[in-house]
Amino acid sequence: MPLGGSSKEALVVGAAFMTGLGSLFPVRLNLTGEELEFVFVLPDDRADEHPFVELKKRIRARYALDTDSPPPRFFVDTGGRWARLRVELAGTAVRALIVMPEEVTAQSLNAPELGRWQEQVSCAVQVAVEEIARMLSRCHHQTGGGAPLVDLALHYVPDRGYETRSAEAHKSIREFIAPVKPTFKMRWRSVTFAQRRALIAELADVTSTGRWPRRRLVTRTMGLALELPSWTTPGARTVPVDVDHLRA
Repeated sequence: MPLGGSSKEALVVGAAFMTGLGSLFPVRLNLTGEELEFVFVLPDDRADEHPFVELKKRIRARYALDTDSPPPRFFVDTGGRWARLRVELAGTAVRALIVMPEEVTAQSLNAPELGRWQEQVSCAVQVAVEEIARMLSRCHHQTGGGAPLVDLALHYVPDRGYETRSAEAHKSIREFIAPVKPTFKMRWRSVTFAQRRALIAELADVTSTGRWPRRRLVTRTMGLALELPSWTTPGARTVPVDVDHLRA
């Protein structure tokens, strides 16, 4: 996907990249039109003294099997307190930064603590990214025009039911229960009225929360909350709801 591509193409390339990374926790996902940037964190229980070396081998092996995928380029940054691995997918506007676990704190994720629950998040985020790409593709196919461009950001919000589920669970599985939930926020960048209308029309449940000018529309994409711009389209199927209920 060369520069001048689309949000859909960036998300497709990004989702495929996540497949090659396996269970690395996505700290951040930020799509700005056609440009997609990730931040991932290495697992805290890594045994390899040189984790970036092994990770580069794994990523190269994955892309070697797919000649149609853009080759990765690696840059190791050792200028800071902790080493970082930057990955660029040649010919695309998809970039990733892979950091050491010491760089990520629970507070940066709105979580009370980090733990094994992070291993479960990558797959859920990847599946949602793939579905959002399909949504953009379908609305483009239905309406024509230029490829829609959107902004998309990943956030983590506290799970209101975490303490109850953690207290009721056996201690051997408590560390796998996530205290936060990944959610997405989408904003229009270059999307026609017809494309916005087509995208919303295919969603089964769109709910609203808040009051103008802070009113928000929220739906679910593959089980994850997706916040949409409040001025999406006249007549969107919305009902007042507490957004925290959606995230529970």
